[in-house]
Amino acid sequence: MKRRTLVRLLGGAAVVGTAGCQTDDGGAGGPAATTDGSPTQTDPAAQTGSPTQTASPAQTDTPTETPMTSETDQTATEDVSQADGVVTITADESVEATVDRIESDGEDGPLTLMTTVDHAENAASVDEELPPTTLLIFGNPAVGTPLMQASRTVAIDLPQKLLVWEEDGQTRVAYNDPEYLARRHGIEGQSDRLEQIRSALDGLASGGE
Repeated sequence: MKRRTLVRLLGGAAVVGTAGCQTDDGGAGGPAATTDGSPTQTDPAAQTGSPTQTASPAQTDTPTETPMTSETDQTATEDVSQADGVVTITADESVEATVDRIESDGEDGPLTLMTTVDHAENAASVDEELPPTTLLIFGNPAVGTPLMQASRTVAIDLPQKLLVWEEDGQTRVAYNDPEYLARRHGIEGQSDRLEQIRSALDGLASGGE
């Protein structure tokens, strides 16, 4: 009698114990046991609370913007191309003869020759070669001083200059346009004086009256 009772208790305990293991494992969220006792593999993505993966929208190619030239840059470029401020003529004589003529004509004109710079000679002094290139610098304090009083920065372009050089077998003579210098330095109210300088430079460059 006691033995039967013991068997039933042990059997019941075994059954209860087995049921308890299944309930504890499954109910607590742990791995469930298989029939051979090994844990069952659980897919992590199937667990409750796992974040849902959302496909990100396709990246849209951003169009490359073409840099635009500002209005200021365009204006500056137009000013340079339309009026570089240099007046150039072609002389009939050689560079040497043209320089001699300009020096002679400048003796009686409103602009006085202050100095001459022979760039070709200076180049030869350092064993370099340069085609004939001579700069003649003319000035007149009575003419230039009022311009500097109107705008001090014009002094960087004064005294006025004539450049004589050889290019492609021809003699060129160039000078800065006085009207251009006036615009560059913001000089106003000096039209008569600027015309006087322009006429003198043109006469020296071309050999005209």
